[in-house]
Amino acid sequence: MKKRMICMLLTLVLALSLVACGGGGDDTTPAGNGETAGNGETAGNGETAGNGETAGGTPTVEKPASISWWTHSGLNEEDYVQEWDAAFEDLVGVDLNHTQVSNNEYATLLDTAFTSGTEPNVFDLSSEQRLTYFASQGGVADLTDLVKASGIYDRVDPAVWEAISIDGRIYGVPTEIPSGAETYVRQDWLDRLNMDVPTNYDEFIAMLRAFRDDIDECTVPLTVPGFKSAMNLPEFYWDAESDFTCVDGKWVDGMQQPNFKDAMQRLADAYAEGLIDMEAVTNTTSACRDKWYAGTTGVFNYWGGKWGDTLTTNLKANFPEAEVTGIPAIKETYYRYSAFNVYCIDGMLSDEEVAQVFEYFFKVIFDGKEGSALYYAGVEGLHHSTDENGNMTFLPMKTNPDSNFQSVWGTPWMNVVAFDEPEKFPQPSDIVTTTLETLAASATYKVNTPVSDTLNRITADLTSVREETIAKIVMGDVSVEDGIQDYINKANELGVDQVLKEMNGEA
Repeated sequence: MKKRMICMLLTLVLALSLVACGGGGDDTTPAGNGETAGNGETAGNGETAGNGETAGGTPTVEKPASISWWTHSGLNEEDYVQEWDAAFEDLVGVDLNHTQVSNNEYATLLDTAFTSGTEPNVFDLSSEQRLTYFASQGGVADLTDLVKASGIYDRVDPAVWEAISIDGRIYGVPTEIPSGAETYVRQDWLDRLNMDVPTNYDEFIAMLRAFRDDIDECTVPLTVPGFKSAMNLPEFYWDAESDFTCVDGKWVDGMQQPNFKDAMQRLADAYAEGLIDMEAVTNTTSACRDKWYAGTTGVFNYWGGKWGDTLTTNLKANFPEAEVTGIPAIKETYYRYSAFNVYCIDGMLSDEEVAQVFEYFFKVIFDGKEGSALYYAGVEGLHHSTDENGNMTFLPMKTNPDSNFQSVWGTPWMNVVAFDEPEKFPQPSDIVTTTLETLAASATYKVNTPVSDTLNRITADLTSVREETIAKIVMGDVSVEDGIQDYINKANELGVDQVLKEMNGEA
């Protein structure tokens, strides 16, 4: 029965909206006592021994013949993927049926696999509606007891479990902290103007005006790909959201909240002054990056971490004197993380099969030791080298010898499950470290969002109405009041009231 239900319903999840409800914090606390031996077995403290029994002689989880796993990001196939798979098989003693699929096709292919009964044992889902939907239909296994018994639970920031849990249950484990966006500023321009990094909204606007008026090469004070994302325009949105959001424990439509009108007015005023890219409504992210690299814009909100390094390096390649600062969030707002990607186990497996996959895949890559080193740092001599002290350093990529690897299947300095000796894993550059620290100081996590069949059906139309309304308001085609009222009328026609009833369990 459960299989037939999944086959009928998974076709409804091909397009889901982005919704948000904040959590906070991203510190991890090392703990746990699991230890992987070099032969892929574990020993001691009631863990798996090589003979299918614990060290005390108690029967334990039987090793499966094989585990199937799908990925859609991480290593390029030419960057030693086959060698990585072989290393995993040698470590664990289990055949790994690893399939790489296109990122753009991943969601559709996974849904299709479920309808045909060919889904993989291990796959990842976004911690927005997609994880919640699969969990509601039995498509992913409940891992709560396995996670807590394994010690993994105690090695993860509680705020992460809060963000990804569904009704207190755990259906997967994230491999890393999600990406988050922060605001990058031309520090050399600030220095030329004898200005400090802005700390509040008035100072931020004053900086944009100074760039516009006093930096000759500045043609766009701030560039952005569209106006809809609070993540990319935190200085104007403050605590407002354009999507569904959680307020005092209740899901609401962010565009119908009072704070949204204030955000729209700030954006409209700044756009009318010429402080925001006139081409914002048609910009792509690549177009924004090109303007940044061309040295014609002074402010660009984009991903932290590795992208902080890339934005700085590529700009300095064209303008060696350029300096970049990822500024802390101004006092009126905060930065946002994107959704978690959560590793799950196929819910159609038997309890015994789920336990096998958990034991010989999850407990390997999240062991904090040798298995984690393979997952995050790759194969010794191909993806990384190790010095006499056991410290790992990434090696040049096969597909791009001028650049070193920065991750394998997960990024080592973004891990969610704590490593036992994090200092031995590959370390980020100073720029990456700084941008991540700046982001973490205020960024909030997205949490799982409730399932709404109505939202699944109207997502595309609702997104279009939202984007059109925001663009008209910001570009001055309609007043804030009139624009929001027009949106409310159209949203009601689409069925937003029913969406909220379903999200709040009132339908």
